[in-house]
Formats: sequence, structure tokens, C-alpha cells
Amino acid sequence: MKKIFLLVIIPFILISCSTVTNSEKVSLNLKNKNIIILPFENYTETPLAGLRVSSIAYGVFSSKGYNVKIYNVSDDKDYKPEEIKAFLEKVKENNYDLAVTGYVNEFRYKTGIDGEPAVSITLKIYDLKNDRVVYSAVGSKTGWSHESLTTVAQKILNKIIP
Repeated sequence: MKKIFLLVIIPFILISCSTVTNSEKVSLNLKNKNIIILPFENYTETPLAGLRVSSIAYGVFSSKGYNVKIYNVSDDKDYKPEEIKAFLEKVKENNYDLAVTGYVNEFRYKTGIDGEPAVSITLKIYDLKNDRVVYSAVGSKTGWSHESLTTVAQKILNKIIP
């Protein structure tokens, strides 16, 4: 019985709270840049997950000392890719250097007795002057049952925002 516990239960516990982060390794200087945070696309079943993650991203960028604004949307809704693309085109006319958006791939509590939060975020930073993505990163994490979805999302963003 002790052998089963060591071989099965302990690795399961360690894996169940793991973090996966993938990012392009680039030298990106965000200081002295005007940054706008756009809504994130929501590919989850959780309503408004894209807006929640964009507001958390705003807070994380601000806490790192960047000159950042959040794009004011007219409706609290999940924005479609073409709407976010239109926002991206619109902010090019303003005095912003970079735009941040991405995808929310998972934003839920796992089912089961504990209901751990599970979050997966893709972050993209666009250079508005050169019309290209200059940074992208993906982070996924499950948390403990006492943590909230937004706490886990903030941990991911703190790790993947340069």
C-alpha cells in the first residue's frame, strides 16, 4: 500500500498544481513605451473571461512600472476576433507604441471535491508602428482549492509579462 502511495499519489499531487509557461525569448524594452491593453479573446465557457484577463493584465503591467492604459470598451461582452482586430487598427491612429491582447483558453474551476482553479492564457504584444507581433507567451496553471481564478491568472501574467 505504501508503495502505491509513493508511485501514484505523490506524482499526481505534484503534477496537479504545475505551471507550464512558453514564451519567445526576445529582448523587449517596454520602458518609456505607451502601451494599450485590448480585450482578450475568450475561448472558454466562462462569460467575460477575456475582459477579466485584460483587466488583470493591466494591473500587472502597471505594477511593473509600465506606461499603460486599458482600452475602454462600450459593452461588457466577449469580443470576437474581428472586433479586437478593429480595435487594434483604431489604436494605431493614437500615440501608442504597443498593444497587448491575447486569448483565454481556460478559465474555470475543475470539477471534483476541491474544485481547483485552472487557467490558460496566451499573451501577444504588437508593435503598432511596424504592424507585427514582437512578443508572445503562453502560460497555464492550476491552483489550490483555496485560490481564485483571478489569483491564478495574476500569477501566470506576472510570469509571462516581460
